[in-house]
Amino acid sequence: MHKQDDSQQSAELRQAFLRHLPKRLDTLTRRGLRQARDGWDINSLSLIFREVQTLAGASGRYGLLDLAEKLFAIESALADSIEQARLPDEPTSASVATLLDDLREIATARVATPAADTHLEVPPADLERSENGYPLQLVPPADYWKRFAPLPTAPAANVVALHAPPAAPAAAVTPAASPAAAATPAAVATPAEAAPSRAAPAATAGSPRKVYHLTDGSPLACEIDQKLELSGYELSLLDHVAEAIEMIGMFPPHLVIVDAHFLGELDRVGEALKAARGRASHRVAMLALSEQGDLEVRLRAMRAGADAFIPLPAQAGDVMARIAELTESDQTEPYRIMIVEDDRSQAMFAESILRKAGMQTTMVTDPLAVLNDIDAFNPDLILMDLYMPGCSGMELTAIIREREAFVSTPIVFLSGESDTDKHFEALNAGGDDFLSKPIRPKHLISAVTNRLRRARHIRRRAQNQNPRDAITGMYERAHVLDRLNARLAAEDAAAQRGGLLYVDLDDATELRGQAGLIGFDKLLGQIGAFLATHLEAGALVTRFGDTGFIVLSPERSAEEIEAAARELVERVAHERFDVDGQNYRVALHYGICPFSADLGDAGAMLHAAERAMNDTRRGGQDRVGMFAPRPSGDLALVENLRAALRSNAFHLVFQPIAALASEDDGESEEQFQALLRLHGDDGKVLTAAHIVPAAEQAGLIDEIDRWVLSRCLMVLSDRARQGRPVRLFASQSLAAARDPGRAAWLRQQLETRHIAGSRLVLEMRLPEDPADYARVATFAGAVHQIGVGLCLAGALPGEATQAAIEHLPVDFIKIAPDCIADGGPRMRDELRRLVRAAHDHGRRVIAPRIEDAQSAATLWTIGVDFIQGNFVQHEAQNLDYDFRAAAG
Repeated sequence: MHKQDDSQQSAELRQAFLRHLPKRLDTLTRRGLRQARDGWDINSLSLIFREVQTLAGASGRYGLLDLAEKLFAIESALADSIEQARLPDEPTSASVATLLDDLREIATARVATPAADTHLEVPPADLERSENGYPLQLVPPADYWKRFAPLPTAPAANVVALHAPPAAPAAAVTPAASPAAAATPAAVATPAEAAPSRAAPAATAGSPRKVYHLTDGSPLACEIDQKLELSGYELSLLDHVAEAIEMIGMFPPHLVIVDAHFLGELDRVGEALKAARGRASHRVAMLALSEQGDLEVRLRAMRAGADAFIPLPAQAGDVMARIAELTESDQTEPYRIMIVEDDRSQAMFAESILRKAGMQTTMVTDPLAVLNDIDAFNPDLILMDLYMPGCSGMELTAIIREREAFVSTPIVFLSGESDTDKHFEALNAGGDDFLSKPIRPKHLISAVTNRLRRARHIRRRAQNQNPRDAITGMYERAHVLDRLNARLAAEDAAAQRGGLLYVDLDDATELRGQAGLIGFDKLLGQIGAFLATHLEAGALVTRFGDTGFIVLSPERSAEEIEAAARELVERVAHERFDVDGQNYRVALHYGICPFSADLGDAGAMLHAAERAMNDTRRGGQDRVGMFAPRPSGDLALVENLRAALRSNAFHLVFQPIAALASEDDGESEEQFQALLRLHGDDGKVLTAAHIVPAAEQAGLIDEIDRWVLSRCLMVLSDRARQGRPVRLFASQSLAAARDPGRAAWLRQQLETRHIAGSRLVLEMRLPEDPADYARVATFAGAVHQIGVGLCLAGALPGEATQAAIEHLPVDFIKIAPDCIADGGPRMRDELRRLVRAAHDHGRRVIAPRIEDAQSAATLWTIGVDFIQGNFVQHEAQNLDYDFRAAAG
């Protein structure tokens, strides 16, 4: 099985959110402005505030920092009114109206402005960390290359080949480089003179498809560009016809897209394209968009060399489907032809002709063996003889057509039969064409190729339009997430029936070992098909993660979804799944998050359903869990946590983590533990030990984790500006490792604030659940890619810690405080072995809650690297500690 990448899941979540964001913002601003200007009612105020909170969090998570900042300002303006259950006064309403107007402008600008027009202003600090005078991953100003002097003209004999610049990263849409910028320092000819004698660069196998977009910056153009980027195309945005013509001549692309605004210049672009096609070693296609669809305009586009013409208005998905057809036609797999012919010499003749044309063939001389071979070969086309012993071609065609997988596979009869009535009978039996023997090789190749090209075109269109797999009944994951976000974007989302069902496989590691990777993937496919078959007709099932599924149930109530899940428990218990002749019994766990939970975000609903599912694993016999915010018996504490998140009432205190021995370079790096605190209603200070359990049970832990990280990043940024860099250890729950988008969100935050990842260490408890263990390993690998460290806390001597040291890519191990309090000789020996194992694997060891010099001395003899506690310094709101003096 191919492991599904968490970053891909995160990208799909982001795209699903962004696709429906304009609608949600439009609804929010219209409703909010109406209330702010015409008068508030308390119910609308609550709904607006909730939507602002949801969008602010999601916008920050997905890197839309300008939107997040404006939404947070609206949230802050309304927070007092919500907390005190009163309507906003006139000044507050005026302020909110102004902020909503600003929000509308930002949203409109984000839709209307092409991605390539952003980031034109480059900070000087970034220029120092760049190549060629422009920061990596940023966009140079338009026409930047025109400021350079013309290149000297060289004699034709000295012309050298020009090579295309390296491909831009897929995440950045860059304007095309100019010929001048791309040329080598050696003497080269000017573009006009060099064109006749220069060979176009060849496209390497497997290289990304190069696309030039002559764009008018319309919303449709921007959406197409975004989809091209995500699909892995090498995209260059051009806004001048002259620039496009020059780039086509220098570096022929695989596709040129011409927006409707430039339709009057299509002939000029076509001339350049015609010259490029004569030199390029790959197909160079052109797609024209037009606001007019009459025959005259279509003919003009065709005569200019356009391979496809799309009249506007059009959907971005339809345009992308056409782009895929144009760019992938020259890199698809060879056509596969099954030749069914009892005369071996005739079969070999047809096979030799088709193989010389680059097609893959298989020859079947016994018609009764066709059904055995057809599944393994999976032909694109079947070339069928009409008269064969044992089974005629018409009979065999009828049998093949009964199989769903080959209903649309072209079947072409090749026979010497001259009776036209027999021809019609063959076509009525399910044939697509009839070719008469003898046939010229060129005619055979042309007939087969044309039929195959149309068949693949139709199949590709069907796949693009139908996200449901015809065999398993499961849907594409992006489609399900898109539908989920569409439901959440509705104005009455929380009042709708339906919800999300998270399904995960038990004992997945053991089953994978028994079935092997390929067999395990087949098993998951069968489980998914079973779920799709036994759920209601409108349910959307898709694979999610390595061993799980999600089901969007749009019509059933939460109780009905739970009843259906319990019915599945019984059905699965009696079901056997056959994989390559081996029977498997499986067990599934189910977690449900209904729309009535009012979480407002697809990612939050996924996490909630997964948490409900994980609770069933820890809870015993029940395999079905329902998510609900469940305070741990202390409603007042949970309400305090909610209020603290709304009003930003949490705060951090810091405690130094000091080295027990001097560093090799004589310097001791400054590093602190960030500790979460909250003042309770009774004046007492609540620590993380009080906050985290209640937050986990109430479904607030994700928000609190992000708050801690955001505040730590603010501190790191402030210290960096002061020239006093520091490393912070930030505590995070295991929910962070379960969040597929957390690492990407953290990367975005670090890049935005220009903070080195090495300045941050995430601290997590040692996982107990095997599923969490695997997630922590994946999460650690993801954060290591951005330089962020990981510390495992609560380590006790034993097999679990030893396994974590050996197999988890962590940087620090923090000993459990109980081990330090023990102080006995046996515990000291066990700690000494733990420390030695950690050092052998490159991990450093921290001992927390050290209160006296004797404990510190004992730990020094054991080999512990760092200590933390009141013996070093009491917690404080500042980061003042003399690490040099301590090291000395």
